[in-house]
Amino acid sequence: MNNNKTTIRKGSQMNVSYCRVSTDMQDNSVIAQQEMIESYAKLNGIKIDKHFVDFGISGSSTMKRVEYLELMNLVEQGKVKSIITTSLSRWSRNTLDLLKSIEVLKKHDVDFRVIKEQVNLKSAMGEFFVSILGSIYTLERQLISERTKDVMKSKKSQGKTYSRTPFGFDSKDGILVENEYEQKLLRKMKRLRNSGESYNTISKFLNRNNHKTKSGKKFTKQNVFALLKTDRDSITLSSENG
Repeated sequence: MNNNKTTIRKGSQMNVSYCRVSTDMQDNSVIAQQEMIESYAKLNGIKIDKHFVDFGISGSSTMKRVEYLELMNLVEQGKVKSIITTSLSRWSRNTLDLLKSIEVLKKHDVDFRVIKEQVNLKSAMGEFFVSILGSIYTLERQLISERTKDVMKSKKSQGKTYSRTPFGFDSKDGILVENEYEQKLLRKMKRLRNSGESYNTISKFLNRNNHKTKSGKKFTKQNVFALLKTDRDSITLSSENG
C-alpha cells in the first residue's frame, strides 16, 4: 500500500480512502485500515485511486488534518466520486464536524461509505443515519444551551460574573466590584446626556480627555449609547451579597 500521488484524467472522479491514526508510530494501524478498505472495495467492485492518511492527529477536530482538508477541497471541486473509511471515529469524533462534512458530501453527490458502521450515503439506511445524526446534534446543542443558562443563572444569583465584565465594574475571584474611576466616568456621561449633549458629543469629550473603553479602545457614539442604556441597577455587587 502507498499514498503516492495518482494521476487522474481531467474530468474524471476519484474513488478514495481516508485513514487516520492519533500518533506517528501507528504504521501498522494505517496498513490494517488500508487493507480493510481494499478488501471492501474489491468486494464492491470499486478501484481505489488514492489513499489519504493523517498521522498523529486527533479526531476531535478537523482543522489540523492536512490530508482531510485536501480531500474535502477535492470534494468541493467535484473531483471525488466515493470515499471509503473504516469507521466513523477515523473520519471524525466531533458530531458537528461530522454533520457538516456529510452535508458537503451530499451536496456534491459523493458516495460516502463507512465499513464498521455499514453507512452508505447512497442507501436508504444512509439517509436515515444522516437524519439521526442531525437529531443527535440538535439535542446536544440544546443540552449545552440549557447547561449554559443554568450556570449563568446560578452565577448571577451569587453576584458572580457570567459574561464579559461590564463597564464600571471589575471582576475579583468571579465577584463584581465597582471600579471607582469607571463609575465616576459613567456619572459624568449621564450628566452630559441629561444636559442635552448628543452621544457623539459625549464620545468626542471622552476621547479628547484620553478616556478608554474596557478594552482600551476609543469611545464611539454607539459605545456611549450602550453604556447609558444598560440597567446597572440590576447588576448585583459583592457588597450586597456579603
